[in-house]
Amino acid sequence: MCLIVFAHQLHPDYPLILSSNRDEFLSRPTQNMHWWKDINILAGKDLQAGGTWLAIHKNGRWAALTNYRMFNAKEAHEEDQAPPQSRGSLVVDFLSQDGSALAFAKTLDMEKFSGFNLLLWDNKDLVVCANKTHYQPQVLPKGLYSLSNGHIHSTWPKCQYVKEALSQRLSAPPSHDFLQKMMRSTDIAQDHLLPKTGVALALERRLSACYIEAPEYDYGTRTCISMYRNNAGEMDVFETCFDTQTPSHQQFFWTIQQP
Repeated sequence: MCLIVFAHQLHPDYPLILSSNRDEFLSRPTQNMHWWKDINILAGKDLQAGGTWLAIHKNGRWAALTNYRMFNAKEAHEEDQAPPQSRGSLVVDFLSQDGSALAFAKTLDMEKFSGFNLLLWDNKDLVVCANKTHYQPQVLPKGLYSLSNGHIHSTWPKCQYVKEALSQRLSAPPSHDFLQKMMRSTDIAQDHLLPKTGVALALERRLSACYIEAPEYDYGTRTCISMYRNNAGEMDVFETCFDTQTPSHQQFFWTIQQP
């Protein structure tokens, strides 16, 4: 997952409104969203490493992951080495247990993974943690947030764009049509606004779009997931997959059963 925008406890009727794009190598094998029978989560699956980038449990808990992109000589060397554990396992591990999000984040061995940002919702607190920044795991207050491949407070152009777009629609009920269309922007940021993450300028430009099309790099936006939850505990999740010439869609509804 490489771009997430979400309204947390802002809408009077919808405590969660979220939309997200997963950017990934086009050749990496992937399974679309489905219910995992062993731990009762709805998620896509990385068939190479077995993890996922965004998942929602039937009980309402959810987690989402983005990679952290900030290459220097040391980071480039680290990224060339296979990490001992897939970052996608963090999402699965959290939703396989019932403990608090903050407690889970504080017990992570951050050095076992390449750079990541992780969002964790335990039906009480929304926690963000990362392993390439100096801040400790923290509970996020209610607010409007966006997260890409920097830290939660980064002001990358595409992060600012989706936050502004969502903020203008918070007075109305959410719709998948709007949330998905918002994430399809292919606008490239001006050079002076680009983050400096250590990749070549030509690639940094391509990565600055919300929806990335970079087949010459074997890379691009492969899925968009939008979801919202109302005060009655009804979850509504919509996935668009761009792996085929004609995008495919699927939608999931359920009512959260609290323990």
